[in-house]
Amino acid sequence: MSRISVIGNVNIDLVVWPAAELPPPGAEVQVKTIGMRAAGSAGNSALALSRLGQAPSLAGCVGGDHFGRFILEELAAAGIEGGVSVLPEEPTGITIAFQAPGRDRSFLTLLGSLEAFGAWMVPEETLAADFVLFCGYFTLPALRGAPTLALMNRVRAAGGRIFFDSDWDPQGWSQESRDEIARLLPLVDVFLPSDEEARGLTGLEDPVVAARELQRISGGRVVIKLGPEGCVAFGPGDEHRVPAPSVRVSDTTGAGDSFNGGLMYSLSEGAEWPEALRLATRLASTVVSRTSEDRYPTLEEIIPMT
Repeated sequence: MSRISVIGNVNIDLVVWPAAELPPPGAEVQVKTIGMRAAGSAGNSALALSRLGQAPSLAGCVGGDHFGRFILEELAAAGIEGGVSVLPEEPTGITIAFQAPGRDRSFLTLLGSLEAFGAWMVPEETLAADFVLFCGYFTLPALRGAPTLALMNRVRAAGGRIFFDSDWDPQGWSQESRDEIARLLPLVDVFLPSDEEARGLTGLEDPVVAARELQRISGGRVVIKLGPEGCVAFGPGDEHRVPAPSVRVSDTTGAGDSFNGGLMYSLSEGAEWPEALRLATRLASTVVSRTSEDRYPTLEEIIPMT
């Protein structure tokens, strides 16, 4: 069995539903649910992988508070132990996700311990895996630029394949941020942005055209996650489009992270690209149809293509 590692942001997610907008100053709005879960992009991908029977090595950090303890307990219950550092004097990172019918998610994030997550916290065995996912890049300021470049070079030297999901740039995709990602992409085997991130990185409105441009820059494979439209993937000399099955949406937060986990799982099991993309799309669609209390499916629970 191929070894999989995930390196990135491990934090608490507070998911608010429905929340179409913040109430005006002095006002109060009641919502139906506020769910708490161990998450972050790295945590989501790792938990999704664990439910598929492939518990990865996870490198991240939490604070020494009750949120940090909650995350470590959730990870341990999923069979993921040993790679998440605890910073006793720091608060655990928290993201509040606002969801509502008819609008995309939006987020407020307290970095907390994420701000201190450095390259020295990443165990050597994590970098020696066959498949290594870097994610949550813009929430990890101490890893941006040269530190991530150095970690990727170490994965390359060990013979691993690099998967990269930068997540959203909170500064709005300045030219500096675009150049920063462009310097990393030649080391990346599989780049995994959402359609919004692909547009932000390139300035191109059509996500398919943006995918082609990102593939030209990287030289590797680029997979654009298109939400309810599925995904499109461009590699050297090939192209794949996979539609998403129709589902009743319950909670979209973490769907893209689950896609990443499903893709690595399928490839690690020897699947060819069309099959791996279908499994990842089906997994993400299954995740958005489930509640926070029962988030990640087993392989047998993944919904079929329709």
